Amino acid sequence: MSEFITLFNLGMKKRIKDSFLIGYGVIVPLVLIGILGYMATNYYSGDMGVTSYYYYSIVTIPFCTFLGAITYIYTAKEESIHKCGERFIIAPISKSAIILSKILPATIVSTLYNILLLIICKFVFKVDFKDNMIAILLVLSVLGFLAASLGTFIGLCSKSFMSVKNIVSTPILIMALLGGSFFPIGSLGKVVETISYISPLTWINKGIFMMLNDNRKNIYLLSIAILMSVGLIFTVFSIKAFKKEAFIK
Repeated sequence: MSEFITLFNLGMKKRIKDSFLIGYGVIVPLVLIGILGYMATNYYSGDMGVTSYYYYSIVTIPFCTFLGAITYIYTAKEESIHKCGERFIIAPISKSAIILSKILPATIVSTLYNILLLIICKFVFKVDFKDNMIAILLVLSVLGFLAASLGTFIGLCSKSFMSVKNIVSTPILIMALLGGSFFPIGSLGKVVETISYISPLTWINKGIFMMLNDNRKNIYLLSIAILMSVGLIFTVFSIKAFKKEAFIK
């Protein structure tokens, strides 16, 4: 346990000041919300608190949280990149401790950044979360866990970060497009809307909107359950697939 705590604390220190995570987790979503919210101001009446900033806050933050998986691909084997992996070869540290010390700090830091985002959206963009900010934060935290576990698994199974990140970023961007992160997908017709159901971001966004606007939590709760289950699966896969020798390759 002491080895895990040491690695966990080290992971927290690295992730909290990770420039890529700060970019994906704070700067990019704020820029997108600000620009897209301003451009779409006239398309939303503002009735019941539904403004353009309200819409883009809900759909942009999950997208950027999921996009963090690209950074976690890199951090999965950062010891190898920085040529300090030999220490892990000889240290009596379990595979579970190493993997969890990567996934859990990433999840916590992602949650902290999302807290900051939600506060900024509430007070700067005047977004009304209708007393459901904690509920929104919960689904974002679980999504952050999935992104961390998925990114870690892909990173451990790949040899080149630069080549893999381009492959991973494309489907995430497609999921974001289908999930309405750039514009409401329903405006493109029933066929496109049906296709959008293959994107997990569609269901996350839909669940949040239904919870906020209709006080219906069935899709919201189902999204959390599925995200947590898939995140746990990739965590187990990461532990099974991990070999300490990967740190020196």
